[in-house]
Amino acid sequence: MGHSQFNPCARSTIVTCCLIALLAFGQVIALGARANGPGLDDPTLYDAVLPDQQAEVLDETAGQLSSYHIVAEISPSEPDVIEGSVELRFVNTTGSAQESIYLRLYANDPIYSPFGVELGRVEADGVRVATELSVSDTVVEVPLLVPLADGEAVDLTVPFTTRVPPAGQGYGMFGASGDVDTLSLAHWYPILAGYGPDGNWNLDAPSTIGDPIFSNVALYDVEFTAGDDYRVVTTGRETDSESNGAGRTVHRFVTGPVRDFMMVVDSSYEVVEADVDGTTVRSWFDPGDRDAGERVLKYTVQTLRLFNDLIGQYPYDELDVVEVPVGGGAAGVEFPQLVLIATSLYQRADTPGTPTFLENVVAHEIVHQWFYGLVGNDQYYDAFMDEGLTNYLSTAVYFETLYSPEIGAQQVDLYLTVPYLKVLFDEGDEIVDQRTDDFSQSDYGVMIYGKAALGFGAMREALGDDTFFAALGDYYHELRFQIATPDDLLAVFEQASGEDLSDLWHHWFEAAEGEQDFDEDDLLASTLTFAA
Repeated sequence: MGHSQFNPCARSTIVTCCLIALLAFGQVIALGARANGPGLDDPTLYDAVLPDQQAEVLDETAGQLSSYHIVAEISPSEPDVIEGSVELRFVNTTGSAQESIYLRLYANDPIYSPFGVELGRVEADGVRVATELSVSDTVVEVPLLVPLADGEAVDLTVPFTTRVPPAGQGYGMFGASGDVDTLSLAHWYPILAGYGPDGNWNLDAPSTIGDPIFSNVALYDVEFTAGDDYRVVTTGRETDSESNGAGRTVHRFVTGPVRDFMMVVDSSYEVVEADVDGTTVRSWFDPGDRDAGERVLKYTVQTLRLFNDLIGQYPYDELDVVEVPVGGGAAGVEFPQLVLIATSLYQRADTPGTPTFLENVVAHEIVHQWFYGLVGNDQYYDAFMDEGLTNYLSTAVYFETLYSPEIGAQQVDLYLTVPYLKVLFDEGDEIVDQRTDDFSQSDYGVMIYGKAALGFGAMREALGDDTFFAALGDYYHELRFQIATPDDLLAVFEQASGEDLSDLWHHWFEAAEGEQDFDEDDLLASTLTFAA
């Protein structure tokens, strides 16, 4: 189906030959590290998890997570260049032996050309290996001299240099703006390619219209050096910072289990903060945007508190919301423990006290902390799982709870029903559960954010509130830190309800049958309701 998946089987004959060759050259593979890989998690890497959840989270993930130790700095002479190295321990949880490890260099997406990531000398267990680039230099194959059995670990050393493009390409989440006053640093380092429950690596080209990054949960320990005048906002928590006395500060961050490590580096941010159930929430904004920045904090606090109650507590001790000039059709972008919100929304003349698009976007990106951040899915193939569910919860549930059922219904009409019905009766329906890049740019947004969200609303209506939210709580607790599939999400609804829901699921997510639910009078009624 066009899915570039790799799950190479081990060839046992290679093992003996490779060991003989290595010994002949006086090189030693760190087989002891491999044998003892699981269970070596450093508990201090979990310091970004809420204290009362650390033991539980460690128990859920110990021995299963790869870990990154990144040492990097902004070049003293080139403020749009990052130089660094990744010490990556890959724990093989694919279910089968691996002859190669695959890394992604998402910053080499052609949209950023000629900027991106260059690698230095890559080593596996201390031995230099010859890597191979493919997929427009966004995939790196790291061949192993000895196949890595399931459950074993290998240590990779990956030096890199990242050249950050001017802001404006893609969604604006990776770029330098304002004469390098702000560096938005999505996918700035080599990251392991993502793989699903079947153990197959996803090596597709970066999505042109959806989320470009698909990755598994790992642990991060990051030391990042920048000028003293920069504020460094990241995934995770800062555990230490020290000025070197020469105008530069070394910052250290740890994350707990997360899917990615995002940074924004800025020289002029202001910040306001609040506490929600032990989590410190911070809103970072440009000077002059304080009013909007304070409202963003309020919306974030409300969303976090609501979904802590409805789904399960957000397990980390920090959450940052950051103003960045994102664009390319995006109003916000989610990352673990950090979300970006477009500068243009901070500068809109919204009416205080009424539902605004800014509030909708903030709520949406915060709900992603549960569905994408904690419970993952392959966004290249099953984007409806996180985007559709998140959009339903942030549009219908958030506004009906924080305002009123009537306001919630208006938001559903505005952001879900009307856009979907316009496409349905103009172009026809589409199947929701299909590959992201098989949609057109416009239809992806309508189907994944609109129709899929309405499908989850239909599921809620069929099950009732108690069962629907109990199922989502089960989904969160059973599958957090993992990659879920559509079958997993359907199963939790069926288990909670005790019903066969396959027909309802098929109708909304696997078929193009929207005209069975709506007619053109519904479009007119929804449009008139919103206009009123």
